[in-house]
Order: sequence, then structure tokens, then C-alpha cells
Amino acid sequence: MSNVRGLMRLRSEIERVFEGNAFKRPLFYTYGGGLRFELSEGGSPIDQFLLAIQKARDICEDIFDPQKPLVACLRVLGQDSRFTHRPVLRELSAAGIRISRNRCVWAEPIPPEDQVNEDVEGHWVTVAFEAPSEMLQRLLWCALASDFGSIRPRPLCSVYLFELSKGALVFPYDDRGMDVVGPNHALLAKLYRQHSRYLLEFDRASMEETFGAL
Repeated sequence: MSNVRGLMRLRSEIERVFEGNAFKRPLFYTYGGGLRFELSEGGSPIDQFLLAIQKARDICEDIFDPQKPLVACLRVLGQDSRFTHRPVLRELSAAGIRISRNRCVWAEPIPPEDQVNEDVEGHWVTVAFEAPSEMLQRLLWCALASDFGSIRPRPLCSVYLFELSKGALVFPYDDRGMDVVGPNHALLAKLYRQHSRYLLEFDRASMEETFGAL
């Protein structure tokens, strides 16, 4: 029983720090008071992808401590509660992503409004685990490759990155953008100032209203 409690610790901590809102989408609009960054720009697919990786890493390096592990959550759509999607696992392995045995896996029914097939009950299946800081770029690769059919490895899963001790959640939803939210208003304000040039112009007014006077 103690081992089960230990494995569920990450889920409990995520729910506590983010008050059950970490996986709501679209994250920037539903969480509130966060940041939305524009990543890729023009050019060829490879140019867009490499620029997205560079920008995302620049921002993440001001969030995650290189001496400490981060918490990664991978989410896939499934028809049951198991994280056994072989194509996803194969692509993760090719990217050098090793999921720790001390992982936490859970499933949540997909809300009816998000169901693709109303006749088939689906689940969001999530696996959470601690990852060494040097795995950050590999995790960003997996997240940002999702819209590029020619770039591999390309695991088709959502990637959420947590710095739980700082109260920060990074969600690179695809090569175009990345949301950063959390209860740590001071950290978000610092990121707003340091990476102002990367803010998504469409939502800049909303972010300026929150952080511009600080």
C-alpha cells in the first residue's frame, strides 16, 4: 500500500499545486493569469521546428533548475486506462525518453464535448514521472514535433512539464506556441519581462493587463 501511495504522490502534488486545473484546455484561457509564447515563425518546416526548440529551451532554462529533476506528464487518448500505446512508446524510446519505474499512471474520461466518437467511451491516459534535467530538450522535441510528419521521432502525445517546487507548468502544445501558467506570480512576471519578445502578439494585451504594471 505504501508503494501505491508513493506512486500516486505526483498526481496528488500536481492536483494540489494547480488546484485540479493543470490539464484543462486551452490552458492559457482556462487557467488564467499565465503566459503564451509564440515559437515557430516562417521558413521551411525544419527552420520552424529548430526555432521552436530554441525559443522553448530559452524560456525553460529560466524555469527549471539544471541540478534538479523535473516532472514530466505524457498524455494520450485511449480506449482504456492503460498507457500501453506501442507506437507512442516506440517513438519515445527513439527520442531517448525513459519512463521511470517510479511512475504514476491514471485515466480520466474524456469530456463529452471533446469526444470524437460519441459511441466509444475514451480516456485521457496520463503517465507522470521524474526526469533528469538533461532530458528537457528531448521532451521539448517530442512535444514540438507533433505537427511535422517528416520529423522523427514523433510520439503523438501531449507533453506537460512541471517545476512543482516553484509552482510552474510549461505546456508546449505544438511548434506554434507554449503556455506557462501557475500560482507563482513572481516567476511569471519575471518571464514576462525577460522573454517579452517571444510573447504571442494575439494575446499580448491580456498578458500586459496582468503583468505590465509590475
